[in-house]
Amino acid sequence: MKKAIIASLLVALTSGAAITAFALRGPDKLVDLRVNADPVEYSITLDASDTANTTVENPYGNGRYAICTTTARGNKVGVAGPSVDIPQLDRLHFREANFYELHLHDGTSTLINAGAYEFGHITGYMITFSGGSLFFRTGGGHKGGSSVTSGVKYDVSLGPDDQPTFARDDHSEDNITITSLTIWYSC
Repeated sequence: MKKAIIASLLVALTSGAAITAFALRGPDKLVDLRVNADPVEYSITLDASDTANTTVENPYGNGRYAICTTTARGNKVGVAGPSVDIPQLDRLHFREANFYELHLHDGTSTLINAGAYEFGHITGYMITFSGGSLFFRTGGGHKGGSSVTSGVKYDVSLGPDDQPTFARDDHSEDNITITSLTIWYSC
């Protein structure tokens, strides 16, 4: 019985406060409550020529590369370049690293072992490269994807479970040199 009386009093007080706020603001004015529900978008650039801010690490010592930088908030983030140790397949290049694909996720734990994070939500990317044809795909397969044009921004909405990956055409003998990769992300 006491709980019911207390609950009734709380409802009455809350309703009274709302009515008072409405009366003081006027009939055509509601209380302005601001809530920021939009995530903030950031970007980072992994630049092959910027050795001060972009690192290429091989935490396993076996050709699994972590290409990393540090965000403005001090978090180390990056992408992974796994090698298959078969020279005719490791035809993607970034600085001194040769690898088979460029993963925007950490499926091989390379980033974790380099002390870096993968991106939780990627909203866009722009990759600059020369050489052969580069493809972007999701889903973890080794075939298919959509062709990527060097220096063009692509808007996407991807998380690590989408397994976003850059790869060259499997039938191509061309080497592809990546000079920069900008990733837009939100958190």
